Amino acid sequence: MRSKKVFQIQEAALWLLNPLLVVLAIYNEKIEPNLFLQWLGKMHPLFLHFPIVLGILIVVYLVAFQHNRLPLAFEKIALSTNALLTTIVALFGILLAKQDSYDNDLIVWHKWGGVVIALLSWLLLYTMELPIKYKRIIGILFFITIGIFTHKGAQLTHGVNAVSFPQADTLAITPVVLDSNATVYEKAVGPILAQKCVSCHGNEKVKGGLKLNTIDNLLLGGKSGNILAASEGKDAVLFERIHMPLAAEKHMPPDGKLQLTPAEISILSLWIKAGGDIKTKMAQMAKTDSLYLLANAYIPVVEKSKSVKNSYPELTAYNSNYCSVNYLFTGSDEIEVTFFQGSFYNTKALKNLEKIKDQVIHLNMQGMPLTKEDIKIITQFTKLKKLNLNYTKINIEALSEIKKMEQLETLSICGVAVNESSFEKFLNGARFTNINVWSNNISTKQLQALNTKYPKLTIIIGDNLENEFIKLSSPTIDQDSSIIPKHLDIKIKHLLPGIVIRYTTDGSEPDSLTSPQYKNAFRIASNTTIKTKAFKKGWISSDMVQRTFYKSEIKPDTIYLISKPDPKYQASGANTLADYELGGQNFSNGKWLGYKDVTMEFVAGFKQPKLITEAYFNALVDYGSYIMPIVSITVQGSNDGKTFKKITTSNFALPTKPSSMKENKTFSCKFPANSSYRYYKFTVLNIKKLPDWHPGKGTPGWIFIDELFLN
Repeated sequence: MRSKKVFQIQEAALWLLNPLLVVLAIYNEKIEPNLFLQWLGKMHPLFLHFPIVLGILIVVYLVAFQHNRLPLAFEKIALSTNALLTTIVALFGILLAKQDSYDNDLIVWHKWGGVVIALLSWLLLYTMELPIKYKRIIGILFFITIGIFTHKGAQLTHGVNAVSFPQADTLAITPVVLDSNATVYEKAVGPILAQKCVSCHGNEKVKGGLKLNTIDNLLLGGKSGNILAASEGKDAVLFERIHMPLAAEKHMPPDGKLQLTPAEISILSLWIKAGGDIKTKMAQMAKTDSLYLLANAYIPVVEKSKSVKNSYPELTAYNSNYCSVNYLFTGSDEIEVTFFQGSFYNTKALKNLEKIKDQVIHLNMQGMPLTKEDIKIITQFTKLKKLNLNYTKINIEALSEIKKMEQLETLSICGVAVNESSFEKFLNGARFTNINVWSNNISTKQLQALNTKYPKLTIIIGDNLENEFIKLSSPTIDQDSSIIPKHLDIKIKHLLPGIVIRYTTDGSEPDSLTSPQYKNAFRIASNTTIKTKAFKKGWISSDMVQRTFYKSEIKPDTIYLISKPDPKYQASGANTLADYELGGQNFSNGKWLGYKDVTMEFVAGFKQPKLITEAYFNALVDYGSYIMPIVSITVQGSNDGKTFKKITTSNFALPTKPSSMKENKTFSCKFPANSSYRYYKFTVLNIKKLPDWHPGKGTPGWIFIDELFLN
């Protein structure tokens, strides 16, 4: 009797709620839910799994167990409960959709899919007396409906590739753009948006009607309009959202997503405050400008999650000692290609790029001995925007097809054989908007006259590269371990022939004249920082590679943290300090302990008193990301673990002008000769107010520690 009463109540509720659901679905654009209804909407993801599981169980029952049916009263209760839950979850979903902005097509599909599932669940109540074969057909159709429309919900939350097969982890590093036409957007803003914003605002998922995956979409804005322009005394929408507290509902990126670093926030903020101009070039900015300093130092390094599908082709096969092929920035499918060492150039290397020709947008052929065959291949790169043909030993007549390329914006032909007549003929009908030119056969005055004649075309007189030489790639220090047991033999390698490798072990930066030249492996037996660079005549020297090797004679029996690191940077907890695993230069890779608002304190303990003469901390310094040097290290000793006595303090001066924006750095602390205790308490102090020369002046700085070495 009780079950009959429950069924009657649920049946009556369904006759009330399902018509309401249909009405709300039709007129949802006019709904303005109050705070309580907004809160109810947030119950949608909390309860949606219950009707999905119940629905699948009902499908199994309808298809496979109709010859062994349950009592009719139980069937009615199960079906009415499922129908009621499905309807309530669908109602919650409509309320939730009003609070956030999703891809319009997906939300429409998911909304009406939820309505259909609710109505079908309701209809199942009245099909129990049908023949078995019809119930099986209904069950299969019901299962297909659940699968299709719940998948649309997964796509809303996790992107269109929500159930794609997972890919292996890859480490993507943004290449340095040498062309001085590189803009602030290309150097830093675009990569930041690609890494931190496109997952919610790209082709796969569109929240707020906003896409940030291309410049055109960024400028188009979203439902809030232009996100880069301030209005009516308010900050620009993008500026406002990235500065909201993490707990705020409209904070960007949302809580749970990979957050912007302090440096990235500063880059976006300064760029927006400067007008958000996507055409501002790095070369046009003052070298002391805060935005220039931060953007120039910005190198995004991101470990892509195994759950993220990477559909872009691997580029390893296209790279060689004389051709560099890279994605423009992490997350981009656009590619830039640079050829160098013209004496080794072969047309086959250019042909090798034909499989990715529709993705190449920057092509640098400077100094290559090109032929008409090469030019014909280049015209097949239909998406090409920048083309550098400086000093390619080709004449202007051979480039007639190049000027017809529809996507080409900037062409450089410095050193190409040209005179006033042939150049004017070349410009007639050209589709590009910028051209860099220099020739002994055409004067500056003549070029200026042509610039007047073609007002929509910008003629830049002179080489558009900051340097006509190509930068060497860095050497590698070929040693797996960074820990020195008794000694280590160090090998340094470089792929390019004819390279001179120089190195230092005294902390100075290697130069091309006085630093030791690497010829054979050398041995180290104590704490050593090795810095190395590659040099070759006619080339720009490589970036410096630095690596520190640590002598570690003593490992604590136990280690525990007194103060907790920032929740985003807690690595493996206290074990991080004694696992002999160094964090490199990527502070977000889960291998670093990060402290900012609290002071780092921890205790290293031993079973018996241990004599220690020196402690070393391996730290990361990244001024652009507000990660600063350690200010001081204080050590206290104890034999009972309760009463501690001060042993020593080491203070470290903050540089007034950093010589390197990012580096791994060792901070050492020497102990008095009689320091023998069971417990050693370390207090590692970070800077509490950043100096005036830093863009974040007055705010606390971070410290990042990944290892403690004791001797």
